[in-house]
Amino acid sequence: MPEEEKLPKWTADVPEPEVSLDLEDGIYRAELICYVQKGGRVKDIRVRGPARSCRKEARKDASELKKAAFKGGSDPALFFVRARRKELETVKWKKEDLAAYQAEDEKREREEAARRREQEQKMNDTKAVESSNHGEVLIQLATKRDGPSDDYQPVGPNWKRPGSLTQLPGITGQPSNSWYIHEKQEASGKYKAWLFFNSATGKYYQRDDPGYLRVGVPNSPYEYPIAVRVGSANIPSKAGKKLDMAVVLPELHKTGFLLKQPLEFMDKPASLFILCDGLRNSPAAADFCARRLHALLLPKLSARASEWEDFELADLLRDTVEALDANLLESPACFAGCNLAIGLVVGTKLVLCALGGVRCIVCRPPAAGTTAAPPRRLATAAAPAAPVPWSARVAVGGSAHTTTSEDERLRVESAGNRLADASESAALLRLTATSAKPRELNAISDERERLLLQIARAANPFATLGIGVKELKEGKTVVRKVFRKMSLVVHPDKVQEPLKPRAMRAFAKLEAAATSIEAMLGLDQAATQLMAEVDLALDGGRLTADPAVAAKLIGVAEGTAAKQTKRAVEQKFSAPLGRLQSACPRDVERVWKGLSAAEECVARGTALWTPSEDDEAIFVTRAMGCKDLKVPTPLLAAGLVAECIELEPGCQIGIAMLPDGLSSVSEADVAGELARHAPSRPRAAALRLALRGQNSGQQESAAAVCAYLDWDLGPNTGAYGAMKRARTAKPERVRISHILLRWAGQKGGDEFGRRGFPAPTRTQAEAEKELLELLEQLLSEDPKTMGARFKAQVMKRSECSTALNVPYADLGWIEPGGAEAPLEAAAFAMAVGGLSDVVISSRGAHLMYRLA
Repeated sequence: MPEEEKLPKWTADVPEPEVSLDLEDGIYRAELICYVQKGGRVKDIRVRGPARSCRKEARKDASELKKAAFKGGSDPALFFVRARRKELETVKWKKEDLAAYQAEDEKREREEAARRREQEQKMNDTKAVESSNHGEVLIQLATKRDGPSDDYQPVGPNWKRPGSLTQLPGITGQPSNSWYIHEKQEASGKYKAWLFFNSATGKYYQRDDPGYLRVGVPNSPYEYPIAVRVGSANIPSKAGKKLDMAVVLPELHKTGFLLKQPLEFMDKPASLFILCDGLRNSPAAADFCARRLHALLLPKLSARASEWEDFELADLLRDTVEALDANLLESPACFAGCNLAIGLVVGTKLVLCALGGVRCIVCRPPAAGTTAAPPRRLATAAAPAAPVPWSARVAVGGSAHTTTSEDERLRVESAGNRLADASESAALLRLTATSAKPRELNAISDERERLLLQIARAANPFATLGIGVKELKEGKTVVRKVFRKMSLVVHPDKVQEPLKPRAMRAFAKLEAAATSIEAMLGLDQAATQLMAEVDLALDGGRLTADPAVAAKLIGVAEGTAAKQTKRAVEQKFSAPLGRLQSACPRDVERVWKGLSAAEECVARGTALWTPSEDDEAIFVTRAMGCKDLKVPTPLLAAGLVAECIELEPGCQIGIAMLPDGLSSVSEADVAGELARHAPSRPRAAALRLALRGQNSGQQESAAAVCAYLDWDLGPNTGAYGAMKRARTAKPERVRISHILLRWAGQKGGDEFGRRGFPAPTRTQAEAEKELLELLEQLLSEDPKTMGARFKAQVMKRSECSTALNVPYADLGWIEPGGAEAPLEAAAFAMAVGGLSDVVISSRGAHLMYRLA
């Protein structure tokens, strides 16, 4: 790179940082590879730059990251690199910044073309010889005639010597008879070597087509004694509609194996839990993200052999979500949207991420031996000590991604020239792709308030003044006339003191719009009318979704081929908009983006779902999907906010993920529910939190995800520690009694169903709610009588024939492999005399009690 010669000499005792460029779906990214010492080994840490539209910008990012790496030296935390990476997210390189790369790019293209021709010729000339030599090397390796070196041994599981057909790296200085390989199963089912180790030199290489990339020492995976228990609840509306989706993958290693994305070098436990909160009264985007996020994430996790740092995991999740959002914007669900919460556990690292109005709440139990002071009326020598409640805090999410956040408000105003202020009316706190509708404006009787709303929500200069295509025929006269009339109402000198801040901002936008339109009219009146026509179509909200609307504006028939549509757009709009470029470059750029989306709409030929007027507005500034809020004006962002938590020996953590519809549920409520159902009933806690939100009347459907992370150190103190000790030793078998509730519509009959019970008419949600209420009732009473009370409820409610077994009304003994996986996991997680979580199986909903 042109700027590398300015770098100081590398003096650290690890290899010098390296940079590369990645190209994925037309997006370039710089990648910096730093080598650091950790635990007596050298490992590689990768930091990726922001997404760029051209190669030169990514190369400039790579140069900046490398300079930061040289500044930080061998710092394992990469402080300077991470700080510079964050700064680059907001940097837009100018043409003069990239000039040094132009000549080098041209030279590089010529050299690459010559090198490709040379390599092709060389491969054709030497193919037979190479094949013969390769076979001879492998024969020598198999017979050990040349004695392959074993000076070093590879780190990690499942290394082996190569087979006779394995293609090995031809790297100078690496003995060809001393290779070990690590294979990975591809989607086709075949195994292919992807990682290579030379036992003579102790160096590792990873396949990086068409060559090989040197990497650090792989991670030697370790399984930490951390129990991860995750549960979710999704309560539909009375009509059966679910807006939210939850994904719970408690064992990522198993999931990766099934999807042919093995995670053999990753520490355990490894878990992923996701909450997708649907927006615009549609579950389409939430369903899209819930089904695909893990499928995009796992290949990225699987492609890495070295240990993950927490900030690398956070960056990986950001990249994955950006790619997922790009896929969503190209799908039929592009106008739907969703908030997103992600929890990722890898060994001792917990990463929580939020996008939109969701909340990730972290709760912890009190320190061992801590108790609360008793109430004053009980403050006697014999007064019992009250338990100290769990602490709770919002780790990520909440109001950070709404217009109540000053940073987010300024970003939205800068991107789309929309005005939003927390002191204004609630209508202004919403984000919409279009200007205020006549219906909204006519509902406001006060003229000043009506005009302030019109200006604040205006998506273009014409909507700001309320001028249409016909009025523009009068030229600058109509602009001045409308401007004077509106100024008499919204000018800061015409309003009372409390309204002055709003009026000042509104008048500034009004004045800028009038100046812009006058400048356009001065250049070309017909072109200005054409631009107003496009803005009017964009403001209608259907231009990028309905082929009929787009075709009418462009002047072609629906279903016209993309090339013909593009030609029609250039013929009709290119010259007129070009003449207006000097007067309003930003508005012209916005209109061109809208026309580009209209071209795609015409070529697609089918209309897409769009939200109704009542559901169009959203109250967050970051979300997945919602294409109309990102194109042509990027009002909505899709950048995750993450927090990394290092799990320490003996830690006990409860996590709750709540959608914005459960804003009435306080952190104290969350802490109380997590404490009540700790440490093995996350689904029950999630159910109660979802029901709390639904009962508050905020939304008809509700969802929640809860998790417990418990690092077991053996003997502990405190009530929570006592529950944990009871589960430390896993028994060989358990004796269980259970209550089964079935629901209407379950497929197939139940051969073990209890005779005499009528066919169920309840829904699944009603069955879960009934068992939750019973669980809470049983927990609230004397634990000494738990067994007798549970038996009575089994005989009264259970729809399983085992309720009639004497004398205990139980299932009998369960051994590993003797029941469905959810039932078995819950059964062996209970202590003797304990109650299970609400468990779902193919038979129905269960609540269990452990007898022995």
